[in-house]
Amino acid sequence: MTVNLCLYHQELGRERSGFMPRKYDYVLRLLVKKLEKLPRETRQFLNRFIDLLYFSRTIREKKNCKKLDSSPLFLEFEINRSDGFTKFYSNPSTTDKLIKFALNEKRMHLEGESQKGNSKDYLRQIWDMSKLDNNSLFILEWALQESNLKSISKYFGGKTPILHEVSVFYSPESVVGESSNWQGSQLFHMDGGGTQCVKLWLLCQEVDIEQGPTVVVSADQSSRLAKKLKYKPGTRIENDETLSSLEELKTFSLIGEKGTWYATDTDRSFHYGSRTTERSSRLVFMFHYVDNNSSYYMPILSRHYKRQLKALPSLAREIAEKNSCSFEAMKNRLLA
Repeated sequence: MTVNLCLYHQELGRERSGFMPRKYDYVLRLLVKKLEKLPRETRQFLNRFIDLLYFSRTIREKKNCKKLDSSPLFLEFEINRSDGFTKFYSNPSTTDKLIKFALNEKRMHLEGESQKGNSKDYLRQIWDMSKLDNNSLFILEWALQESNLKSISKYFGGKTPILHEVSVFYSPESVVGESSNWQGSQLFHMDGGGTQCVKLWLLCQEVDIEQGPTVVVSADQSSRLAKKLKYKPGTRIENDETLSSLEELKTFSLIGEKGTWYATDTDRSFHYGSRTTERSSRLVFMFHYVDNNSSYYMPILSRHYKRQLKALPSLAREIAEKNSCSFEAMKNRLLA
């Protein structure tokens, strides 16, 4: 296992040092963008073909999912596939510890002691897994606990969950009522990374509508709307009326008291977030899980993203290697 990881790092090193021609990079990027905008049904067909082609990987997945399914632990949560979201509760002591950590990260960010790790100003990633240290290892341990992986594996229908990222997101105050200024993920969209994913959200403060919560449309209704619009995943919808004019939208807002947990599938559901006001802001933890047919980890094409992912500290591997299920959930991310 160690040898394979070393060889893989050598390969990535050659790619990052310019071994791969620029033309190859351009073609790879173009293919990834084409893939991500394919209709979901087309991509699901492609996924089945890839699973057959990489049958040894599929067999390993089945064994890992069977092991998770046989675990005596209760499911942490259960997502109805028709909805694509659910509200749940987790260990109160860990929840409180996560909130305290997020609040401290927000304080340091506002005092200028930490920079955001993304390009969005309305949704600032003020912490991610590349910053793991001894004080934050409990975050990764919670993310990789068997009850979480078992819950996600069940939702994925036999696919092994991959922990792609853990983030603390801060959405600062914004100008009230100027919807013409909304951009990016503040607009209705469906993510294009794969055909399914799970994002776990922890509200680190009380969140109501004015705090700009994530708002989702059920997976079933999103599927119908996408077909009517001939929607390409990842595309932003400039006006909410584009959707509401087709059907009466049944939206669900991720609001609640501090410490409330939600699970959503933003690959299968139209959603938006961070529509804050001039007097409100939002602070959340987000745990992002995908399967191996996601663009981030799909064979060959995943090289486009692997060069962009931040390297994780060795502490992450130490946590992941505690058991086979957590390692399976982390090994692809560790290779980045």
